[in-house]
Amino acid sequence: MKIFGLLSFALVSACSSYSPDLGTTPFTCTGAGSDGPACPDGYACVPSGSASYCLVNGGTVPDAGTGVCADDSNLEPNDSITTAYITPVNGSTKSISYAGLAICPTGDKDTYKFTVAASQNIEAVIEFDPNGATLIGSILNSGGSSIASASPVTGMQGKIRAFVATAPAGTYYVQVSGPAMGATLTTNNYKLTITETP
Repeated sequence: MKIFGLLSFALVSACSSYSPDLGTTPFTCTGAGSDGPACPDGYACVPSGSASYCLVNGGTVPDAGTGVCADDSNLEPNDSITTAYITPVNGSTKSISYAGLAICPTGDKDTYKFTVAASQNIEAVIEFDPNGATLIGSILNSGGSSIASASPVTGMQGKIRAFVATAPAGTYYVQVSGPAMGATLTTNNYKLTITETP
């Protein structure tokens, strides 16, 4: 009797369905095929542009073509240092924050110009939706060469920071871009804060 009870429990356990929780970040799928569903239970394979993504029920792809990109057209074009958006950070104004920014469409770059009047520390903090593309940021010198790449802030998902200590007086830029071409997600919304400190 005892053996029968254990056997029954094992059979019931073996028949229970299992669907892993893979989080809310979209991942690619190829469409339903003869071998079963394209996505695990709780996810749907949704076409978006030239690809399809497994999304949690009711989820959206935070990428170009879905209507979720913030409208920062009033700052564009600012793809390079020659067309950079000029911020008021200039030595007397020490900090500025911008929200509602977007790396969109794919391949977009956003560049922001500021000046340092005397030797200052420079910090650029970029906050983005962790469910979208992982953004890249850097501080550039007056010639457009990177002098500090942004790195993840410990314990703060979707937040990166670039820092230059005691930068001499001059012109500088912050540039934000998406991941390399071929990444699953290539666009995202973000917030930027540029700060100078003695």
